[in-house]
Amino acid sequence: MSQKELAALVASRTSRKRTVSSAASISSRSEPKSIIEIHISNDSSPTKRACREVENATLRAEQPLPLEEESPGQVPPLTEEEQQRHDEFRTNGSIFLQDLPCFKLQQTQPAAGSSPIPKCRECRRRNLTTKEGESSAVSDVYCRFYEFRRLQFNENGELGVVGFPNPYSEPSPEDIAIWQPDKNTAPTSGYMDIQVCRYILLHAGDQFCYLWRQEAEALRLHQNPDGTIAWKKAVKGTREICDVCDTTLFNYHWTCRKCGFGVCLDCFKDRKEGLRLRRAENAAQKGCDEYHWLLCSDPSGPQEHALTELMLTQIIAGDALNVLGRLLHEVRTLWQVPQVCGCLLSKQAVEDAQLNELIQDMIKESQLKQHTSYSSLASEQKVHQQQRLDQLHAKKLEFARERGIDYVPGRVWTKETLGKDPITTAFDNFKHINFLRKGLAGLRRFLPPRAMTLAHSTQLAPGVPHEWLCDGKLLRLTDAMHPDNRVLYQEVWKCGQPVMISEVARSLNLDLWHPQAFCRDFGDKPNDLINCLNGNLVPNQPMRHFWEGFQCMSKRLLDANGKPMLLKLKDWPPGDDFAEILPTRFADLMKGLPMPEYTLRTGNLNIASCLPKMFVPPDLGPKMYNAYGSALHPDKGTTNLHLDISDAVNIMVYVGIPQDGDTKPHMAATQKAIALGGCDYITRARCQSPDVLPGALWHIFPARDADKIRDLLNRVTLEKGFRLEPDHDPIHDQNWYLDDKLRARLFKEYGVEGHPIVQCLGDAVFIPAGAPHQVQNLHNCIKVAEDFVSPENITHCYHLTHEFRRLSHSHTNHEDKLQIKNIIYHAIKDCCTILTRALDERIDAEMAKLNAD
Repeated sequence: MSQKELAALVASRTSRKRTVSSAASISSRSEPKSIIEIHISNDSSPTKRACREVENATLRAEQPLPLEEESPGQVPPLTEEEQQRHDEFRTNGSIFLQDLPCFKLQQTQPAAGSSPIPKCRECRRRNLTTKEGESSAVSDVYCRFYEFRRLQFNENGELGVVGFPNPYSEPSPEDIAIWQPDKNTAPTSGYMDIQVCRYILLHAGDQFCYLWRQEAEALRLHQNPDGTIAWKKAVKGTREICDVCDTTLFNYHWTCRKCGFGVCLDCFKDRKEGLRLRRAENAAQKGCDEYHWLLCSDPSGPQEHALTELMLTQIIAGDALNVLGRLLHEVRTLWQVPQVCGCLLSKQAVEDAQLNELIQDMIKESQLKQHTSYSSLASEQKVHQQQRLDQLHAKKLEFARERGIDYVPGRVWTKETLGKDPITTAFDNFKHINFLRKGLAGLRRFLPPRAMTLAHSTQLAPGVPHEWLCDGKLLRLTDAMHPDNRVLYQEVWKCGQPVMISEVARSLNLDLWHPQAFCRDFGDKPNDLINCLNGNLVPNQPMRHFWEGFQCMSKRLLDANGKPMLLKLKDWPPGDDFAEILPTRFADLMKGLPMPEYTLRTGNLNIASCLPKMFVPPDLGPKMYNAYGSALHPDKGTTNLHLDISDAVNIMVYVGIPQDGDTKPHMAATQKAIALGGCDYITRARCQSPDVLPGALWHIFPARDADKIRDLLNRVTLEKGFRLEPDHDPIHDQNWYLDDKLRARLFKEYGVEGHPIVQCLGDAVFIPAGAPHQVQNLHNCIKVAEDFVSPENITHCYHLTHEFRRLSHSHTNHEDKLQIKNIIYHAIKDCCTILTRALDERIDAEMAKLNAD
């Protein structure tokens, strides 16, 4: 990699950067009362080690560049506002948070002989030299100490470090409001009713409890004798990540006082226990020690970071984490949400009978209102029907209250469903829950797979058009816009099973998604292509070559043997730029997404929507997948076996066959691939209909079976005489496509059977987080996908974050961009806030009613 490319890499790592802005001086604030008392001393202590950076954290996988101290001429001058502010600090001698990057602070020193403030590791690497030898200054510098280090001018006008912020006495009310539930602060997620909040707490509450306990463990692991706990303020547009494993820093972590090196709780724990995250080959040449921790540079030479000299740092302001942890258990107890975390707080009970009765009333009333028919997708006729039903239910509820009858409304009333709350009975059979992988990520909860018959599901959701595939384990909803789809969707989704929804194309403008439209709009734009037959990259080709070959075999690019290549378009458009590059298509997709409460960015069951605006939003798409059909090559996948850290919906917006070729071999190969794929009779019958053109063959395997698949692929690798590479994974590396022979062996030796799904035009396939899956395009396909984070699969997202951190740094899945811990925290905070506020408002209303009487 050239120096110029390295410079571009640094400039592109926006997740590690902060936008530098002015910071006001620190004001003294009273310390809030803490549930768990922690002695905090933030007095300045003598420096134990002068640390300097040897290797840039963003380039640690490459050979290090020689360090270059920045000459005064290269430093941009202070602005008039910055100079005036520092003159005031020098005059009054007040303590202030560092408001400039380290490389600019040296200009505030009065004399050339004074000792400059030590630079953090990023500021020392500010200048990289291009290949041509020209100086290339990276202007948008991420400074590790910006708004983190406390500074003060002494009597001689020399600037010195006087410690770090205190997490209890120095956060402002605005800082605390980001983290702490407050009835006066509006939730980030927008509108969420009582039932939605209870549903989210049911599925995500136990994971938050584990997260809370894990954070408390940091206090036990801490080894620095001075007991200092610093506060690193969450800065807008910044995603703090661990310098060892690239996982997002949630709260507690450890920091070097001199170079700003940061390490997460899990890496610190691994180092303390003598565990290496990955192999240590050539670590010394890369500016790392044997544990892959970046070295801290001392004037006498690079030195390792000692555990006893790192400073414990927290990001959450004050005691908000403990406040929310206790509130979560109290709210779940009050609102009758089952708790299986097993902690002492989960065993408390509500003694107040009147309060119990009041909450029970609120739950029943919320069930009346929580019907999907009120969504914008419902027809006017269905809305009127539902309103009449709700009026009827309201009269029944009032009648039941007067006579003390336990009446709970539902969609259908039978002996089995009358009086049952769908939230509190979701985990009726605890003995059937499978817990796997007790380790760093806690207990992974898997509900048993659900197989249904049409007779049973019709009772649950009468009037919802649907059918069951894969022996009753795959739900196919045939009316994408039906308002009651969620009833059946949640029944199978909570068990980690995929779902297919058809007729989505009715809500889309398919002319926008035609190959000719893309060729017209973007044909001259260059992009990389991939030949699926051999995996080779065809770089920097005008996209016209790809789109014209979609419908015409004679216009396809040829390989070295003169044969047409089987191409797919690589990573286009970039995920962050979809709405900008394709605004019309983006709007069309958002309008037509099925299950909008899950898939829309603002959906109330897409808990990624709970992340406050100040955080770097995760890249949830949309993404496009464009490729030629490969039915004539049954052992070649369009997308090899892999899994994703978040849930996803994939919609088929175009299926086509080349117009200038013989279609009979393609059609015959398609039917053969479907038969070999293990599809059931209903699927095969559908695909033989003259009105249906099969697009892609999917195989989606349960998340619980990922380790079994991994074990089989490792065995096959060894059987073929290859060695197993450390820091790599046969699923995450995406090097395998399971053909019919491998799938048969997987079933015979491990009992693992996937869901074979044929996706046709207008079909949307929902893939659960952590579920290994692969795709073979039977014909030419254009697919578009949107990611989301559902409460049902939050434990898989959490576990995969820990799994990905052990991959090599060069791996595409290594870096944690989802920030699942932050998402869980703020989802729980919003739900607790909404439920607490609803109860307070109801009590106030009841009191006002009593006073009026």
